[in-house]
Amino acid sequence: MPFELDRRQQIYVVLVGVFVTSLLVADLVAGKYFVLTGLEMSAGTVTFPVAFILTDIVNEYYGQRGARFMTGIGMGMLVLAFALIAFARVLPPSPGTFIPEESFQAVFGMAPRLIFSSLTAYLISQFVDIHTFAVFKRVTQSKHLWARAIGSTLLSQVVDTAVVTFGVMIGSRGLGEIAFVATTQYFYKIAVAILLTPLCYLAHEIITTRMGIEPMPHDAAEAAREPS
Repeated sequence: MPFELDRRQQIYVVLVGVFVTSLLVADLVAGKYFVLTGLEMSAGTVTFPVAFILTDIVNEYYGQRGARFMTGIGMGMLVLAFALIAFARVLPPSPGTFIPEESFQAVFGMAPRLIFSSLTAYLISQFVDIHTFAVFKRVTQSKHLWARAIGSTLLSQVVDTAVVTFGVMIGSRGLGEIAFVATTQYFYKIAVAILLTPLCYLAHEIITTRMGIEPMPHDAAEAAREPS
């Protein structure tokens, strides 16, 4: 019997693939900080808003179960990636290696605290985002996509930004400075999320109108009867 996915399944696979890619890149570049208009931020803030928007799109069309399953896949891939990187770090370098060992270790030698903070922040903030999005969807009767997209990000990013920033910087910087960096990154993420909200509407237009796939009903009873 030939392997075949229907259109709804194909879209889910693509969304999960882009989500996991954004997630991995965000964690791999999170150790680099840059200055934008005088404010210090992690390079990971560039890609994380994309991951949260994808979570909202999956939540919209596949419900909380679909979003939670994607979150679990992302968690598993992060753990696997960190394990493979750790294994690569202990391999003895050959004399002709293209990347000096010192440079390789400097880039991929992520501290256990950074890894733990990242995984913890990801897991908690994702479930906050998923649950908040579903609540907004029920309250608004599936209207006002912008409200549930932005509202869920407002809450989830508080957790994500605070856990990662304090987890990474505590002990090396003062609490006031850490709080300032966390606040700066939070408002940056929210600004980006607001600017990217039209992409949610674009995705909604493409998936619903052009591909003929309806969003998951906001009512729990209807959702339970939704065919898998």
